[in-house]
Amino acid sequence: MNNAKPAYITLLLALLHGVAGISILVISSWFIAVSAIAPVGFNYVIPAVVIRALALLRIASGYASMWVGHNDLLARIANIRLSVFSQLENAQINEKALTTEALAQHTEELASRWIAWIAPLSSATFIFTCLCAVAVGFGFPGAGLLIALFVVWSIALVLQGIGALRIAKRATHANAQFRQGSTNFLNSSAIWHLSTAFTNMREGKTTCADESHTLQGPERDVARNLETAEASAPDINIKDVSAKVVWLEKIAQKNTANRMAWWFQGMAFLLVVLTMSGAFSIASALLFTPIAIVVPMVLLAAPDWAGNAFSSISKFAQYKQSVKALQQMKATPIKMLCEREINTAVTLTEFSVTGRRTSKVNTNLPARGVVCVTGSSGCGKSSLLQGFAGLLPAHGKRKIDGVNLPPGLVTNWRYVEQEPVILSGSLALNLDPAGRGISHSEFITLMQELGLEKLLPLTTWVGKAGRPLSGGERKRVALARAILAKPRVLLVDEPFEGLDIHTQHRVCTVLNRYAKDNLVIIASHVTPKALVVRKNVQLDGASIVTVNGDHRATL
Repeated sequence: MNNAKPAYITLLLALLHGVAGISILVISSWFIAVSAIAPVGFNYVIPAVVIRALALLRIASGYASMWVGHNDLLARIANIRLSVFSQLENAQINEKALTTEALAQHTEELASRWIAWIAPLSSATFIFTCLCAVAVGFGFPGAGLLIALFVVWSIALVLQGIGALRIAKRATHANAQFRQGSTNFLNSSAIWHLSTAFTNMREGKTTCADESHTLQGPERDVARNLETAEASAPDINIKDVSAKVVWLEKIAQKNTANRMAWWFQGMAFLLVVLTMSGAFSIASALLFTPIAIVVPMVLLAAPDWAGNAFSSISKFAQYKQSVKALQQMKATPIKMLCEREINTAVTLTEFSVTGRRTSKVNTNLPARGVVCVTGSSGCGKSSLLQGFAGLLPAHGKRKIDGVNLPPGLVTNWRYVEQEPVILSGSLALNLDPAGRGISHSEFITLMQELGLEKLLPLTTWVGKAGRPLSGGERKRVALARAILAKPRVLLVDEPFEGLDIHTQHRVCTVLNRYAKDNLVIIASHVTPKALVVRKNVQLDGASIVTVNGDHRATL
């Protein structure tokens, strides 16, 4: 349960910040007006001191609100993400795009509600209400116009909120579609230098189902990848994947807020003109008294102290969509198996992933050492690793020391995906998200061995709105996270992609050392010379080759 005290303190500080600001405006306006007609002996010191005190109060409350609010934000992000993790415990979201969405945008929208829209809207509403009450109570000239502006402002917020909710719903759907479509697109075009072949297939010049038999070599792999990607998401046409729709929805949300702010500003200026023109008898009668300047100045500054509410409404709309998206998030349960020790070997018999166009594998894997799975793009390397780990349903048998292993994910096995998720948080949080109490020295040593010392200290904020990580850095952070969990079987998908030779060598050193006591299975297009491979599994439709052994089998 989140501690609500910091949130309420943030709200009170935001209210104090807003009240101090509007008080400075009212008192300084009156002070300027009264100074023009003040008699001899008028005390100018007291109003000046009050204005300076209010200015200091406004500055202090503003910084305090930001400090308390952002500390509360970080705590709420952690708690909400732990809640999401608990929902995903022993389960898996089928669409990786939705996983990223849940861990990034939606959780941040939920955590930031107090500083994003609750505090700004509450502050503007409170100030507006107090101003109207004071203006009516003291009989300020133009009080009726101030109340009219309050009514217009309230109606504008309601209208914008209705439109913002509609736009936010479309934006959330477009964002999810784009993430899923772009993931499929990238999965189907891993061979970047074959852009001409892939473009031909996207344009329909070659269809995978009817004409892939005429393609040769790499072009055939691209065709097969394209067909697999389209089959995995039939409702998304990857030929039309574009961020344009997402961008247009975001622009529409901003334009709606800006349009309402402009209308409100125009109405405020119109009321200022009406007040100063003497169009109303009360305002005309007292126009030249010092107090009469208060309402016009408040109206003139209304876009500054009340206009931010319109952008807050957009944040509120996105918050509602994030709540709905997380509530509707569905995960497929994964059966968890207790820890298994491997004494002699792991045997795969007629093993293949369900629903994937991959060959059946028959082979024995050693209890320790590095096993490298190679093959062309789309041949099923990643699917084999995920099926072996138990993350995907599979046919065939997995045996440990001759004992059949039922379907499910073994507790002490870890799979490092090709495009790992980096949480928006500290480096320490990313390396130990479960809070297992890993020692500081163990963190530092492994980071240095993987060439990630530039990311230190462990308090460095990475991910969204933090230090940007390259693709190679993301892979190594995910690898470090898996190794620190000390799995008996470590499965790594494309660990050397995007790394220079020197960094590949450092990663190989870490993997070789870990493989002395554990089984490490790597799927990769690249096999560095520094990697001590005990067995090489070739999935190019041919054979499984044993290095430093005598086993040979076929797919």
